[in-house]
This record gives sequence, C-alpha cells and structure tokens, in this order.
Amino acid sequence: MALRRGRKGDLGLEVMPLIELALPAPDGQKLLRDRHTETVTAISDALGETLGNVSRLQGWQTQYAFEAVVVALGAVRLIKTEDAGLFYFDDADGELQPPDFRIVLSDGTQLLVEVKNVAPKSREAKVRAKDMAAAQAYTQATAGRLLYALFWSEMGMWTLVDPSVFSHAGSKKRLSFVDAVQANEMHLLGDAMLASEPPLTFSVTMDRDKERVMERLGNGEETRALTIGGVELLSAGRVITDPVEKKLAWFLLLHGGWPQTEKPRFDDHGRLVRLDYISSPETPDEDAARQIAEQGFAFFATLSNLYTLRLLQAITTEEGNIRALREEPEPALLARLVPDDYWARDDHVLRIWRFRLHPAEGASRNSHRPDASP
Repeated sequence: MALRRGRKGDLGLEVMPLIELALPAPDGQKLLRDRHTETVTAISDALGETLGNVSRLQGWQTQYAFEAVVVALGAVRLIKTEDAGLFYFDDADGELQPPDFRIVLSDGTQLLVEVKNVAPKSREAKVRAKDMAAAQAYTQATAGRLLYALFWSEMGMWTLVDPSVFSHAGSKKRLSFVDAVQANEMHLLGDAMLASEPPLTFSVTMDRDKERVMERLGNGEETRALTIGGVELLSAGRVITDPVEKKLAWFLLLHGGWPQTEKPRFDDHGRLVRLDYISSPETPDEDAARQIAEQGFAFFATLSNLYTLRLLQAITTEEGNIRALREEPEPALLARLVPDDYWARDDHVLRIWRFRLHPAEGASRNSHRPDASP
C-alpha cells in the first residue's frame, strides 16, 4: 500500500467557503447570484493583501513543505489539513484551536501537528502560551497527541517536538534549537539521516574522435569543440552501474549538501579527456578528515532536510522570492530512494548507512534508543 491524494479539488466547489467569508450576511432581498461583483471585489482585495505579505506567504510555504515532506517520507497512513473550515465547540473549558494537520501513523496513533517557521538567525522558537493551551485543549477533545513541527530556516532543518519540552517565560513558550534537536521525534514520520563513503563524483568523458579545431590562435593555442562521449557516477572512485544506486547517487549529488568542485583531466598533450564534478563533505580541520577516514563514511543531512531543499529550489527563485506556495509531492519518494531491502545485498558500489535519530533520554515523554542501518 502507498499514499495517494484523497481528493483532487475543484475550484468551483473550493471557492464556496470564500464566498461565505466574502459575503457573511444577506443584503436585503438581493439574490446571491446577483452579488458577483461584490464577491469578486472582496476576494480580490484579500488576495492582494496576502500576496503582498511576504511573512504570511513564507508561513504557508513552510506549512505546505511539511506536508510534502511527510508524503515523500511515505511512512504514515494519513495526513489531512485540520485547521480548515468552521467548527463549533463548548467553551466551558476555554478556547480551542485546531493545529495545522492531523496525521495517522501506521500503528493508528493520532498526531495533531502545528507547523512553525523559525526565522533566519533565530536560535529559539516562540509560541504564545495561550495558543499552545488552546491547541492542547483541541487535541484532548479529539483524542490525539499534539506535536510542534519547527522549521529552522537558517539551517534548513525540521524538528518535531512535544509541547512539554518548551519552557514558560511570561506569555510565551520558548524552545532553543539545541533542546529541539535533543527532543526531535521526526523518526515517527519515517525520517532518517543518510551517510556514505566520500567522494561522490559525476564524470563527463569526451569523445576524442569527434573533437575538432574551431580556431587557431596566433600564439600557437587552439580553440576546440568537444563532444561528450559518456557520463559516469562514481562512489569513492568506483563506477555505479545499478539503476537504484544511480538514482540515489544523483539525488545525493544534487541535494545532499556536500560542496562540489570541478576538476578537469588532461592527456599528455594537454587535451581535455574528462571533467569531474566531485562532491565531498566539508572537513574544517584534520581531526574531521581523520574521523571520516576512520569510520569510512560521512553524513548527509536528514531525508526531510534533503527533500525540503529540493522543494524550496523548485518554488523559490535564486534571490529567495516566492514563485509558488507548493509543489505536488511524490508519495514515498524518499522511501523508494533507499528501499528497506537495500542492505540485503553486500555488493553495492554505493554503500549507504541510515541512522534513525531518537530523542535523548529525558528530552521527551516518548524517548527511545537510537538505531542505525546498514
């Protein structure tokens, strides 16, 4: 079984709640169909205000990014927008506030997740205490467990944390980045951290038989036209031929976060025979390089981070401007990149380690022991 979209959506139907907001009350005996201009004006004004509010757009972009990550990880049974549409409640026990999403895990556990974007250069997430109390009240009323999905935008990193790990300060609930990492429960959604042997290389080989001189310069130099003869993907110098390994290696090259260098290869006559694009982890000092050499692998970011980087590149310009709020996610894309039976074979050229990170003991009410594959 795999995740798939439950409903396609129809603009003619989805616009109905907007009409309800644009025209909250009757206008005498005027029929609704005769209030078209009034409706369009109200919706257009609201749309213009929202499109001009960058922080609001970024908040929605983050919310959609979380949904896309969960779908791409493919480990849950259901994810549905919870904070949509009207609702009525008994206010005897105070306010209720629906979180952004309801998630049903494979074991039937119900999670209610509120998504928050943590601004660049901020090392602390803040939530209004009254908002958290209202979200907790809603969660208790609907038999779920409340969690906060925090996107630390400067690091491009997701953490999923229980409200209990926040500290209380005045009217705010606060959580530092370090504490959020220690209490992170993204493993519940299928998240993991990958590692492999460096470097990963994309190699372009020239077809020497099709090389030709385009121009002879007066100083004895020449301008030559080159034709690509073939390409290869390599892991730690070994050529990758398996289709599954190729797909994974290409994804890691594009989105893994290892810095890339370009290295041309020449023959004895100074002619270009190969161009290598080499991706290797940063090694700020000798100790870091020695550690990678001793353990035999280096880390990429988590799967959720890798996918979010890919998504933001698709919907944001190089200057950071928003082109779109969302891109339709591919269900279980990340799960298929590294199938669970990947380690059933021991002859892989692209050797992969997968680490599932669990909260530190005492950091969450649901603490578990770390584990790793392969």
